[in-house]
Amino acid sequence: MASRTALLAIVFAAGLGLAACGHPSAGSSGAVAAPAARLEALNALDTRVAGVAWTLATANADLCPVTRLRAGWTLQSASQYGGDLRPQAEARHGLDGDLPGILAAPPGSPAARAGLSPGDLILAVNGQPLSRGAGARDSYDGLQANAAVLDAAAAEGPLRLRVRRAGVEREVEVLPVAACAYPTQVEVTGTLRSHADGRHIFISDGMVEIAADDDQLAFVLAHELSHAVLEHRTRPDVTGARGAANAAITLRRGLSLRAEADADHLGLYLLARAGFDPWRGVEFLTRYEQAAPGARFAQVNAGGVYESAPARRRTLQPVLAEIAARKADGRPLIP
Repeated sequence: MASRTALLAIVFAAGLGLAACGHPSAGSSGAVAAPAARLEALNALDTRVAGVAWTLATANADLCPVTRLRAGWTLQSASQYGGDLRPQAEARHGLDGDLPGILAAPPGSPAARAGLSPGDLILAVNGQPLSRGAGARDSYDGLQANAAVLDAAAAEGPLRLRVRRAGVEREVEVLPVAACAYPTQVEVTGTLRSHADGRHIFISDGMVEIAADDDQLAFVLAHELSHAVLEHRTRPDVTGARGAANAAITLRRGLSLRAEADADHLGLYLLARAGFDPWRGVEFLTRYEQAAPGARFAQVNAGGVYESAPARRRTLQPVLAEIAARKADGRPLIP
């Protein structure tokens, strides 16, 4: 994982959110913003994606082939930052070395219910101190190691945390809940891309930026989550419990020429189950086509068959009608 001075990425490693690392790109004018403004942009991106991803992960836990007990937070550390962003992050969030700090606690998540919020620094879990590390710069390893300790503790049940906020320490109990085990990672690359590798979900900064609202962002993330649910690419090292209703899905599992179409199909169900508007979500394809003219044409590559954006919109119309009918009849939203 690159540092914050090299690549921006929101990493939810091993079921625990880790904050974006890297350096935000320049704005459309080509000018590089001041450190405080760049940090604020990083934080806003983290928070937006974390909230939508967490909602999808919890609402669809019963359909995911692997679930884990998760707290729902996004974590960061001072060691991830380099250059002029590190002192800004330390001052704004009270960060200290490799110790994990709360960057985002989505509404309704166990972290939020426990009263955790941005600026909280986690010092210990279940009586075990976390490592401050050697104060290295541009390093992700220390935070990752601390996150692994938190993840192992979460798998056992309630987390008793020692937390510092504005110099004051207190005890906090977090009760993790089952959520899909496929964390979301945002990469700032200046491209329009999203994909899943069987362990993580990836979305570029460009894709986030052209999503007009959370319904449209959910469309992209739910499509990639569908690849995980349908096991288009599996990773044997992803372990946990299987969703109770996973076997009820009738769409084909495993890689096929229909993998992308099936991910679109299931994705609308996943976002609808999470309370997002599937009709509004589909409008992302219009914005995507405007931002990426190549999306007007079908493409075939090693990843499969990618229909054009107009064809995807047409194909999804019956799925929208199907979802509406199931809602009207009170039937489960499982295709």
